[in-house]
Amino acid sequence: MSLPSLRILVTGAAGFAGRHLVRELLAAGHEVATTDAMPAGHPATAGLPDYAPADLRDAAALRALVRATRPDGAIHLAAISFVPDAAKDPALLEGVNVGGPVNLAEALLAEAPAARLLFVSSAQVYGASAASGAPALGEDAPLRPETPYARSKAEAERALARLAAARGLRLSTVRPANHTGPGQSPKFVAPAFARQALAAARGELREIRVGNLESVRDFSDVRDVVRAYRLALERGADGATYNISSGALLRIGDLLSRLLELAGAAGTPIVPDPALFRPTDAVPALSTERLRADTGWEPEIPIERTLRDLLAGV
Repeated sequence: MSLPSLRILVTGAAGFAGRHLVRELLAAGHEVATTDAMPAGHPATAGLPDYAPADLRDAAALRALVRATRPDGAIHLAAISFVPDAAKDPALLEGVNVGGPVNLAEALLAEAPAARLLFVSSAQVYGASAASGAPALGEDAPLRPETPYARSKAEAERALARLAAARGLRLSTVRPANHTGPGQSPKFVAPAFARQALAAARGELREIRVGNLESVRDFSDVRDVVRAYRLALERGADGATYNISSGALLRIGDLLSRLLELAGAAGTPIVPDPALFRPTDAVPALSTERLRADTGWEPEIPIERTLRDLLAGV
């Protein structure tokens, strides 16, 4: 059964996941309006439909944006998402990651009260320490955020839930695990490794500099993740929270080995760099049964294709 076309406002549209999401929504037949902090005309905004810049901390500007776009739904991606950056400026983190979604929700309640807000939180709200063999966590598991970034996402979830309970905000929340793919910033581990692997294959690097290779992550393909966002907005239930996960945990060192092999640089010496080191941790396995039941979503893109496309896009 085909679903009706919606007008959807996407915040953070100029970012890594945002650009993939816009393409996903347009391909599904939706009308899309976009916003980000970048000024109009910035190269990062090229090709974004119906683009208007907005500062998430400016409640009046967000209300004017919602009044102008009159969306049927909004997907809130915009955030300070790189964990080390999030720890550097607590006031900015609070203003963007907590105040921003609240300001957007208030704008929707005032100007488009029938619209549903899909808030993109993070699986990091569960904490980053997992016992080997522990059962997959469902969405009702306790939240144990351990970083400023994760705490900001958990705080925003609570603030939006209060607005939904008190004032009827139509709200759904998604908690994606790590995701990567073409176009991701080299600040993140997979594209950083991909750049080094390609440089080594070309003879431009004689060694690969790394941090801690023992941590474990759940890497989904960004294209699978944004498809989950679309389906959660189209078919998800008001008030529901959904995990998004590939279901396959991968050691960081194994991720590097796969990238080196695919790039033709297997055997390149690997040198620890203390500046890149973080303590060993392991993310918990996540259950996606609720998302599958409500929307029919399944991950489709294997990690090998993700890594090949990541290398091709560097």
